[in-house]
Amino acid sequence: MKAVGILAEYNPLHAGHLRHLSLTRAACPDAAVVVCLSGNWVQRGECAVTDKWRRARWAAQAGADLVVELPSVFALGSAQVFARAGVAILAAAGAETMSFGCETPDLPALQALAAALKSPRFDAALAPHLSRGLSYPAARQRALADLVGRETAALVEEPNNNLAVEYLAALPEGVAPLPIPRLGAHDGPLEREYPSASALRALLRRDGPEAARPYLAGAWDGPIYRLERQEGAILWALRQRSPEALAALPDGSDGLARRLWRSARKAGSLEELYALAKTRRLTAARIRRVALWAALGLTAGDRPAAPEYLRVLAMTRRGASHLAALRGRCPLPVITKPADHREALATESRLTDLFSLCAPHPLPCGEEWRHSPAVV
Repeated sequence: MKAVGILAEYNPLHAGHLRHLSLTRAACPDAAVVVCLSGNWVQRGECAVTDKWRRARWAAQAGADLVVELPSVFALGSAQVFARAGVAILAAAGAETMSFGCETPDLPALQALAAALKSPRFDAALAPHLSRGLSYPAARQRALADLVGRETAALVEEPNNNLAVEYLAALPEGVAPLPIPRLGAHDGPLEREYPSASALRALLRRDGPEAARPYLAGAWDGPIYRLERQEGAILWALRQRSPEALAALPDGSDGLARRLWRSARKAGSLEELYALAKTRRLTAARIRRVALWAALGLTAGDRPAAPEYLRVLAMTRRGASHLAALRGRCPLPVITKPADHREALATESRLTDLFSLCAPHPLPCGEEWRHSPAVV
């Protein structure tokens, strides 16, 4: 069976995601739709608004056939880390096409940007802009402008275009790209038809599921998770880290470790921590990710060079058929019974135990072993 892959967070699932799933299925009607879903920790450097099992089940109910997990050590990474790991998992899951949303679905232009990123000339173009004190995203865009022109490089100012370029740079031979025009704002006020996910999370956390119901893709069930419930514990953990330990973390270079160390000794809240650490060179998302990486007790050694397993979270009958056909030819171990793979999932289990503390009523340890894939 053919398969088309999507890399997503669905944090939470809303109308824009339903549109993307629908258009993907329309473009690939004979293919199983495989979604690689961020787990309980997401790329913005925070906990997901609800757990991965619910989000995976919602995805399967909304049109995904097979939902597999993007481990937290990759989800809590830069756009490049996030994209490379997600693409690798989707390819291992048999995806022959990758579908992604972007603000400007001009495939030749996006491919030109991806080729520039992989060019041996890119590092030489990047260096002078970094030396001027620009943040990596700003320096990267200037370098791309030097290589492909300012107008084309401006496309990466949009967040989904930026991820699309990273996907294209990571796609192996034999996996075709499928760009889907994205509607609605990535960040900003709520819109009834295609809401901003960040505004929807804020509404959920502030006013609860009933207020957010008109914007959600389906009925809400379960608790709402908030990182702020553990901000004292996070500041406690950061104050115990040395500057050297922080500098050894992924993305902890360029003075971020020292600023984070100093900021943790002054801040009384997470928002104050992020504001104190922020500079022109250091982006807010990078600060949040490194702070959370440190607070979770992760080290650089906890992130392998590439994904090491294929963890199934949810499936439909069609997805189960695709999974059965995949066995024996998948290059990664396929995990459907987590209790049988405790060593492989040890880090993810520990991170789930910490995520559980962000619930309204902290959950006991061991959630990772209590969930089998949802069958929809």
